[in-house]
Amino acid sequence: MDELTFRQADRADVPKMAGLFTKRPPKERVSRMTNRFEEEPDGWYVALVNGEVAGCCQAVFPRPKDCWLQWMRIGPKAQGSGVGGAFADYVDRQVQAKGADVVRLNTMLGNERVHGMMGGGRGYTEWARWTRWTRLAQKPSAGLTRLRPVSHADDADAVLAWLEGQVGYQASFAAVTCPDDFRKTVSLDRALLQELIRGKRRGGCVLAGSNGEIEAAALYAVQGRELRVLQLVAATTAGGLAAAAGALREAKPVERVSIQLAGASSELARAIQRSFAGRHVKKHEFYVFGKRL
Repeated sequence: MDELTFRQADRADVPKMAGLFTKRPPKERVSRMTNRFEEEPDGWYVALVNGEVAGCCQAVFPRPKDCWLQWMRIGPKAQGSGVGGAFADYVDRQVQAKGADVVRLNTMLGNERVHGMMGGGRGYTEWARWTRWTRLAQKPSAGLTRLRPVSHADDADAVLAWLEGQVGYQASFAAVTCPDDFRKTVSLDRALLQELIRGKRRGGCVLAGSNGEIEAAALYAVQGRELRVLQLVAATTAGGLAAAAGALREAKPVERVSIQLAGASSELARAIQRSFAGRHVKKHEFYVFGKRL
């Protein structure tokens, strides 16, 4: 019988963890994993079958009590054997011991294996379905901001009060990409809004509306050479397009621009894709699964 054990990962495990991922050339996989591990050595765990690394995961806490599982991978030979489910249960216990109230993970839209592993008795359910467009065209922004008056928010409480009544906010489980690290996701709360509105780094919240009423809010931040709309929440299609355009208008010519949203109407999603279409646009769709511990 195979022996299944779990433990915290260390630096010596990195090449074996990198070997679980198959989409990139081996040297690139090891380099990326090494860089990530050295940047953030905490929160890594491995599943071992007969002493060999068969699975890995990193648990990160972008906010206290708010845990996200990243780099979760079960090797091909161990898939379907129960290793993944047992490993997920082990990681749940570790993060709960560290104070997590909520645990979540992202997975691609068609990843039925992960959907099955995390659902059922494990208690994970689909909390949000996200769409992200990258490498959008910037030029349409100037014209689209004429759809509605746009401005930069300066009152986090007023924005949050409006957001809490919107379908898009609820459907995303109040989540956005982390302004400090686009590889992570954080809760969309008052602290985050204040960070964006008053922070020293480039970013903010663009509002669009009419007659003094908010119709849409686009939160954005810049990392490297990318300006990303972290989340777009809109009550109307015109407002959503104007708010997104107002945020993308802040990009410098050398910066790529991208938009992500969850809970938007199908009309707004189509309008975003159509309005900012370009030769290099890429569309990504993924789920956020989560549960309360």
